Amino acid sequence: MSSRLPIIQPGPAPLPTLPDELRGDGQRVHFVSLGCPKNRTDSEVMLARLGGAGYELSDSPEGADVIVVNTCTFIDAATTESVETVLEMAALRKGGSARKLVVSGCMAQRHHDALKDELPEVDAFVGTGDYHRILEVVARGDVPRDIVGEPVYVQGAEARVNTLTAWSAYVKILEGCPQRCTFCIIPQLRGDLMSRSMDVIVDEARALAARGVKELNLVGQDSNSWGRDIGPDRLPDLLRALNGVDGIEWIRLLYSYPAKFKDDLIDAFVDLDKVVPYIDMPLQHISNPILKAMRRGVSSDRTRKLLTKLRTRIPDVAIRTGFIVGFPGETEGHFEELMEFVEEQRFDNAGVFTFSPQDETPAAHLPNQVPEEVRQERRDRLMTLQQELHLENNTDQLGRVTDVLVEGMHPETELLWVGRTPRQAPEIDGRVLINDAGRAAFGDIVKVEITDIAGYDLVGHVLE
Repeated sequence: MSSRLPIIQPGPAPLPTLPDELRGDGQRVHFVSLGCPKNRTDSEVMLARLGGAGYELSDSPEGADVIVVNTCTFIDAATTESVETVLEMAALRKGGSARKLVVSGCMAQRHHDALKDELPEVDAFVGTGDYHRILEVVARGDVPRDIVGEPVYVQGAEARVNTLTAWSAYVKILEGCPQRCTFCIIPQLRGDLMSRSMDVIVDEARALAARGVKELNLVGQDSNSWGRDIGPDRLPDLLRALNGVDGIEWIRLLYSYPAKFKDDLIDAFVDLDKVVPYIDMPLQHISNPILKAMRRGVSSDRTRKLLTKLRTRIPDVAIRTGFIVGFPGETEGHFEELMEFVEEQRFDNAGVFTFSPQDETPAAHLPNQVPEEVRQERRDRLMTLQQELHLENNTDQLGRVTDVLVEGMHPETELLWVGRTPRQAPEIDGRVLINDAGRAAFGDIVKVEITDIAGYDLVGHVLE
């Protein structure tokens, strides 16, 4: 089964007129997007380019004329998943009608030289700075198999589709990353900081709002650095501009770097009514020796002071973070310091990852590497603690009345609807299970009384 791609054109210009050789004429494309929301926005741009050329979306790889896998390689597990997915698509292609299998994204950028020999099933590899060329890659037979250049492309006023929900969308505000954390390969895969212009981002927000989107989720590898490379405007200025877009009700900032969370940004959270009180700020660790080895540019004391300031100045703020355990040189004492910090701060949500050494990064070659079994055991202990704290935090929500964006029917039962509060980001946090929706409709933001908890999720009913 296939369907027309719902193209969103952010600017006033129509989709370009294409030569006949680039037209899809009803051919079907099956798209698999792996990894982070930033990768997903690249997929959405590629889908829009294909849709504008007349391609249709196929739910099944067996029924597709073209298969595209947009890959991730941030850690070893992501690389493994990407390779397995490509092999799965290649196997399904054999029994179907696909004439082309394309691999794009971070794994293609990083490993294309090796993969050309290891994956002969793949017709083309497209890097992170070349995804805007997807149409010629798919349509033409004379393009190189290896289309991987320096990652210097910045998304402009591109048409795109929204694959999240009808009411919520990711908006990428920058490419690359100016930080040089010793464990992270992203600058090598995505380049240095490259901000999208304010006008382009605001136009995209208006186009999304025109199609019914009410929540913008702003993403970038270091979102707080937006604007520092292109002019006088900084992130608070962008938030103010987006706050004025008619139809948008919630603006959520994801991926804030703790070393650059300045007071004017906190002011924006306080002053702008559409910016939700939700801070997504991966801290990675709290022990000073580990923070220094990670090259995070922040200390334990400074981190605590920032958290205190955020909770003091932003009422009812929800803070999500992430940690890496088993970093080289991490002793049991360093880890216990992290455990005590998490119990002390009682974060609303936290992800825990074991250190995954990447050969191209300095951390992979540091002394005192922690054995894999110790890394995993520490992750399990910290996750157990966070699960207990999350349950307690959810219990504290009982009896509260909160705004909820109603997103749709529960995927497993027609008796429940699902939605999210401003304290819950899409895909990574819990949801609200609505057992009595009253007169609410999908896409409404309504008042819900929380009456129960169900693991990571809250349960409630709509107040008339």
